[in-house]
Amino acid sequence: MIEFDEAGFSYGGTSVLRNVSLTLAPGSFHFLIGPSGVGKTTLLRLCYMDLVPTEGAVRFFGTEIAPSDRNAVAALRRAVGVVHQDCQFLDHMSVFENIALPLRVSGIPAAERAGDIEALLEWVDLGDRVDALPPELSGGERQRAALARAVILSPDVIVADEPTGNVDWDMAQRLLALLVELNRMGKTVVIATHDLNLIRAAKGRVAARVLRLANGQVQPAGADL
Repeated sequence: MIEFDEAGFSYGGTSVLRNVSLTLAPGSFHFLIGPSGVGKTTLLRLCYMDLVPTEGAVRFFGTEIAPSDRNAVAALRRAVGVVHQDCQFLDHMSVFENIALPLRVSGIPAAERAGDIEALLEWVDLGDRVDALPPELSGGERQRAALARAVILSPDVIVADEPTGNVDWDMAQRLLALLVELNRMGKTVVIATHDLNLIRAAKGRVAARVLRLANGQVQPAGADL
C-alpha cells in the first residue's frame, strides 16, 4: 500500500532519515517509536506527500507519484487520513462544518453527506457537540474531532502523530479503541507515539508491529515493550 524503498530525507543537508525500506501493508497496524526529534513526524509526512524523499523512493498503491502530478497527489491525500498532535480547526466554524471541510475541498456538498457526518460524530462520541465551536472543546474532544475529520473521506490509511500526547490516560484509551476499530474495518493504521503504555494496552486488542526509529533508520522494536 505504502512502500519505502531505500528512502531518505534531509533538511538543508542534514540527514534525518536514510535507507528506510518499509512496507505498510493493507490492514496492518504499526506503532512508530523513538525520542523527540528523531524523525517520526518526517516519516509520517512522507506517507502522504507533505514531504518527498530526497533519496530513494516512496510508492503509493504500487505507483511512484511525481510531486508535479497534482491530481495524483490530491487523490493520495484523499486516501490517507491524517491526525496531528496539535490539531488545527477554523475557530469560527462549528464542529460539524470543520469535519465537513475535506468534503468541500473534494467538491462534495456537505448537505449530501450530512447523515454520514452526524453518524461519524456519534461514533467519536461528539453527537452532542455538533454545533459547538472548536474553542469550546476539551483536548480529548478536539482529538476525537480530528480523527473524525481524518476519516470523513473513508481513507485506506490513517496516520496519527502523537494523537494521545495531550490527553489523559482514559481519553488515550478511548482514542486507541477508535483506531483499533478502524483497523478492524480494514484500514492501515500508523501511530507515532512516545507512550509505551499505550502500546502495551494495544497488544491484547490488535496485532500491532512496533517500529523503532533511531539514527535515521527504522528497525523492528524488541519484544520487551
